[in-house]
Amino acid sequence: MRSWETAHRDQLTEAEVEGTRFFGFAGQGLLGRLIDFVFISADLRTYEETDDNKVSVVGRILEHAVDRSEAEAQFTAIDEDAQAARDKVHEEIYGPVLARLSGALSEEVGRFTTGRDVIVTPTAQVPKRTRTAFAVSIRDGAALTPVRRQGHGFQRALIIAALRYLSECRRPESGTRSLCLAIEEPELFQHPAQTRVFAQVLRSLVESAEDQTQVMYATHSPVFIDPSDYQQVRRLYRTTGGDHPEVRLRALTEEQLRKSLDGHVDEKSIARRGATRYVKDLAEALFADVTVLVEGVTDEGVLLAFAERQGFSLGAEGICVMNAEGKDNMILCHAILTGLGVRCHLVFDADTGPKNAQNENKVRQAAGTNMRILGYLGAPAVPRPTTVSEAEYTVFEDDLETHLRDYWPAWNVRRQELIKQGTGYVDGKHVPTYAEAARTAGGEPAHLHALLENVRAMAGHPMSRT
Repeated sequence: MRSWETAHRDQLTEAEVEGTRFFGFAGQGLLGRLIDFVFISADLRTYEETDDNKVSVVGRILEHAVDRSEAEAQFTAIDEDAQAARDKVHEEIYGPVLARLSGALSEEVGRFTTGRDVIVTPTAQVPKRTRTAFAVSIRDGAALTPVRRQGHGFQRALIIAALRYLSECRRPESGTRSLCLAIEEPELFQHPAQTRVFAQVLRSLVESAEDQTQVMYATHSPVFIDPSDYQQVRRLYRTTGGDHPEVRLRALTEEQLRKSLDGHVDEKSIARRGATRYVKDLAEALFADVTVLVEGVTDEGVLLAFAERQGFSLGAEGICVMNAEGKDNMILCHAILTGLGVRCHLVFDADTGPKNAQNENKVRQAAGTNMRILGYLGAPAVPRPTTVSEAEYTVFEDDLETHLRDYWPAWNVRRQELIKQGTGYVDGKHVPTYAEAARTAGGEPAHLHALLENVRAMAGHPMSRT
C-alpha cells in the first residue's frame, strides 16, 4: 500500500489522536531506523513546525538538506584557538601572582606537615557552544514577519510545501528508510482551488517517491478521495447502539470487488475503472450513511427538491443523492459503496414501457440492463419491470419524467406555469424547471413518497413525518 486516504464523518477523539501520535514515535529502535514518521495534527500550531528541532517538519528538512559538518569543524577550530588564547592570558596575568600565592601557602602549610605543596591555578570557564538554529520568517512586500503572524490558510500551505520538499530532499544515504507522512484534515483553512492543489501534491509525493514515501490522511473533503483507487481508501464510521458508540473501519480489496461483481460486470470494465474515475460524486457518497444512486442530474434534482417539499433534510440524516452518470455505471458504483460500508438505494428507468414500445432495439437493450441490475440486487430478474419502490431499489416502467406526467398531473401543471413565467425556467428536460415543479407542486405522488420512506428507513429514520 503506497498511500492511505481515510474518509470519516466524525472527528477522532483526543485519545485516539494521541494514540496515533504514540504509534508514530514509539519505534525508537528498529522501526525508527526503517521509518521516518511525521504527524501533522488538525490543531497543529504551524509556527511550532517551523522551529528548528529534531521532531519538527523544518527540523527534518534541515537534517536532510543541510550539512552542518563543515561549519561544526570550523566552530571547533575557533573554540580551540579561543582556549589557547585564554590559557596565554591566564599564564601572563595570573601566572606570576598565583606562583607567589602558591609558594606562600605551601610555606605556611609546611609549618604543620611536610612533603606537600599547595598549587593555585586558574580554571577557565569555557562557554558551552550552542547548536546553530535556523529561523523561518515570511517576507510580504517590505515586511518581514514571523510565521505565527500569518493567516491559518498560509500556515497550513507552508506545512504542505515543507512536507513536499522534505520528501524530495531526503539524502540518498538514508538507504531504505521510508518517509511516512500522516496528516489530519489537510483541507483545513484552504480555498477550494487550493484544496485541489493540495490533494494533487499529496498524491504526487507517492507517485514520484519510488516507494520511499507513504502518505496517510484523514479528511472530511471528497476532493482528497480518489474512488478509482478504492483499494487505498479506509472508511471510518460510527455505529450507535448499546451504551457507547463505536468507531469502525471498512476497506475494499480488488479481489472482494471482483467477487461481488462476478457474473454482473465484466472483468474489463472493473479493470478500466471508468465509472469510478469519471463519476464525480462518488467520492462525496463515501461520506454518507445511505446513498441514493440515480441515473442523471434530472433525477437528482427532482428527488432533492421533493424531499425539501416534504420537510426532509437528507444531508442532515446522512443521506446523499448521487448521480451515477448513466445506468450502466450503477452496479459498479453500488459495489464500491456497499463494499466500503455505505448502504445504497438504486433508482433507475426500465425504459421498456409504452413510451418506447415501438423502439424494439432500445427495449431489447434496456431489458438486458434491467435484468443485470435486478439480478445483482437479488431481486427477480425480469426484463420489463413495472413501476415499484422496494427496500433497496425503485424502478420506473418508462422513465421518471413520463411517470411524473402520468401519475402526478399537478407536477406537469406547475412545470408549465414556471415555463410561462419566463424567469429562468424553460421547456424541455431542464433540471431547474423539473426541480422547482417538484418542490412547489400540489398533489401526492405515491411512488415518490414510497421511495423516500424506503430510503429514510434504510438510514434508520422514521418511515414518515407529520
